[in-house]
Amino acid sequence: MEFEIDQARFLSALTLAQTVADRRSTMPVLANVLLRATADDQLVCCATDMMIALTETVACKVSSPGSLTLGVRHLHNVVRTLPTGTVKVTSLDNSWAQILASRSEFKLMGMPEGDFPELPDPGEITFTEFASHKLVDLIEKTLFSVSTDEARVNLNGALFESDGQHATMVSTDGHRLTKYSVPLEGPQLSSGIIIPRKGMDEIRKVLNRVEGTCKLGLSDQYLFVQADALTLSVKLNSVTFPPWQQVVPKDFQRRAGIGREELMGALRQAAVIAPEKTATVKLQLDKGNLQLHADNPELGAINLDLPVDYEGSSLTAGFNANYLIDALGAVDSERIYLDFQGELDPCVLRPAADESKPEAEAPDFLAVVMPMRI
Repeated sequence: MEFEIDQARFLSALTLAQTVADRRSTMPVLANVLLRATADDQLVCCATDMMIALTETVACKVSSPGSLTLGVRHLHNVVRTLPTGTVKVTSLDNSWAQILASRSEFKLMGMPEGDFPELPDPGEITFTEFASHKLVDLIEKTLFSVSTDEARVNLNGALFESDGQHATMVSTDGHRLTKYSVPLEGPQLSSGIIIPRKGMDEIRKVLNRVEGTCKLGLSDQYLFVQADALTLSVKLNSVTFPPWQQVVPKDFQRRAGIGREELMGALRQAAVIAPEKTATVKLQLDKGNLQLHADNPELGAINLDLPVDYEGSSLTAGFNANYLIDALGAVDSERIYLDFQGELDPCVLRPAADESKPEAEAPDFLAVVMPMRI
């Protein structure tokens, strides 16, 4: 195998491939990228961790078709240090490769192509076109509340549903829940699928590199995403997502309206003092005023008063400041609502409609944060 490729183009493909490759696996070949040079002057780069697989096709000049696998981290580090221009890659005996650029020569040890696992094939499944930025938006507004606890498999991903006109993504880690919907025409997924956390992150990285639309396809076990010369397959979590509707309060007795940036800034100040493990902040609502209080025996205390639109009876409750900050960071509206029932009930955060655009509706977003004892 021998090919020549632009350094920047090669580096871009390797940068994405190394986020998929698994360097900690007991299968050493999963830390490698498969490079396949074809007779029609294409380089196919493949990486997988057995749950996620990525294939990207890049234009190059092929002198001799063939393939080999190389450790993607080391190859990426090599290519990253090379000067701008053409990089020449040649396969050598015993799965070694020579890399030439300008006056530099590297030799890297690889592994036989036959050791690399076969990647999922979309076959004859039907693909549907989606607006890439809307899918990225769904992921970015829900990824932060996906559970990182590997023991809770049913919470290690987000629920993705579609009625053909709107798409909804829901995530929860047991302490908070986020739900976001956008208008998105496509196939109906009434029962929904669960996209694992790493899969969500990889989809976001892939789609952030493309403009316009992408295509989604679904098989029994995999979600396939195609965009430009990229194909990503994500193995779906075959578990049952919890009945999230039961977590969202059906109504509320108290509602406070406040500027998003103002509240986020105050919570960030309070989080500096709040206990590191729990980030507990006490919220006290009275007519026209929201007081934030955090107390840490090892550091001190903080009190903050914020003006709010609030006419209800007084309420005092405790919440994790970081959970509220995460939710506020996912909202684009200038003002938000904090909805409460009682002091031991969840807080529901919702964006307010843009008052400068009377015809505009508030985004279909909500975040539920469970209370903490204070």
